[in-house]
Amino acid sequence: MKIRTRLTLSMGGLIVLIMLVLLAVTHVQFYITRDLAYLEEKDAFEALRKEFVQYYRSHGDSWEDVGSASFESVAPFVDIVLSAEEQILYRQGSLSVDKLRGDGYMLALDQGDQRIGRLYVMNERQSKIYEFKTMWYGMLPNIGIASLLITGIAALLIILLLSWRLTSPIRKIISGIEAIKQGSAPVVLPAHRKDEFGAISKALQEMNDSLAEAERTRKQLMSDVAHELKTPLMIIQGELELAHETGSPLTAAKQASILDEVLRLSRLVHDVLDLSRLEAGMTELHPKEENLVALLEDLLAKTRFMAEDKEIELSLHAEEQMISVSVEKSRILQALYNILTNAVYYTKAGGHIRIHAETVHLPDRQQRYARIRVEDNGTGISEADLPHIFDRFYRADHSRARPGGGTGLGLAIAQHNILAHQGFIEVESVVGEGSVFTIYLPLEE
Repeated sequence: MKIRTRLTLSMGGLIVLIMLVLLAVTHVQFYITRDLAYLEEKDAFEALRKEFVQYYRSHGDSWEDVGSASFESVAPFVDIVLSAEEQILYRQGSLSVDKLRGDGYMLALDQGDQRIGRLYVMNERQSKIYEFKTMWYGMLPNIGIASLLITGIAALLIILLLSWRLTSPIRKIISGIEAIKQGSAPVVLPAHRKDEFGAISKALQEMNDSLAEAERTRKQLMSDVAHELKTPLMIIQGELELAHETGSPLTAAKQASILDEVLRLSRLVHDVLDLSRLEAGMTELHPKEENLVALLEDLLAKTRFMAEDKEIELSLHAEEQMISVSVEKSRILQALYNILTNAVYYTKAGGHIRIHAETVHLPDRQQRYARIRVEDNGTGISEADLPHIFDRFYRADHSRARPGGGTGLGLAIAQHNILAHQGFIEVESVVGEGSVFTIYLPLEE
């Protein structure tokens, strides 16, 4: 059922309810006013009741000839009916017996414990109230019809306005959802509203922006991967085509070159898949208690040969021999390895790389952290490049040829591995002076 139909039915039901309440209030008000008239002239009512009871007693406990009798107390009353044993014994006034029984004031006539009859009476004030009630009930249908027409027209106008106000943003939201489904841009939603529709529109807009960003990221990833795959594939293709055309066997040097490119392709594919799983949250961690200092010593042992080839001083400085962290060893080693090898690559021969390990309490966080600082005196990173170094395939050294070095995914993988451990990473760098990568890992409480 549409909102406009529901509003129309609701308004119609409300109007009928108001009319019924008005009728009930009028009915109750009549009886209240009738009883108040009795209380104001109670003595006259009691005098009439006593006179009828006295007549019954004086005639040998009988109502014989009461219909033709005259009573002094009847003067204030317009209508009187005496009923006994389902018979009408006395009648005064023009109002019908049934109406007087229904709307008149009843006086019980008792002699001892015996009910000898009932008087239904109306004084002048009660009679006027009854006449007003009769007139009101006669007019009420016409008033009701007129009220229904007037309120119906007013309600219809209000409903049309309200339904337009309510359904207009809904239609826009539906159109926006259809545009999102079809991938159309831009999507127009009533996000400027301050009500629930505005909140829904804002949430849909944010969802659409996220989807658009995800689509842009996907396209950029495909473009980057294609670009990275292109160079090694062209080298492999060129070497093989040349060998095929000349009919000469591949030399050991060319075989080694092709093998390097194949390994590069394999590493690129592995890194892309690894990063994709990390970004999608599909990598399940299995953390264990590890000594961070021991992990760093193991890392230095595996990478020292790289530093020695460039005569780089590589050292570890730990404030204590045991810093316990709950991590998945392979993932943290992968992150630290990517950061350290990146530092080795950008540090000139004869430079130094120092790793510091310590525990700290950050003032803006409740938890204590293990802090690892990887400091080098390499080429440094410019301010323009610094915000992008964790992006996929981003390289701060724009002059560096694509065929050489890594895949451009190492720092992105490192950051996601650290974030997966509820940690975070910060970078400080000055061009020509070096860089400092600071990794924070939460400590077990």
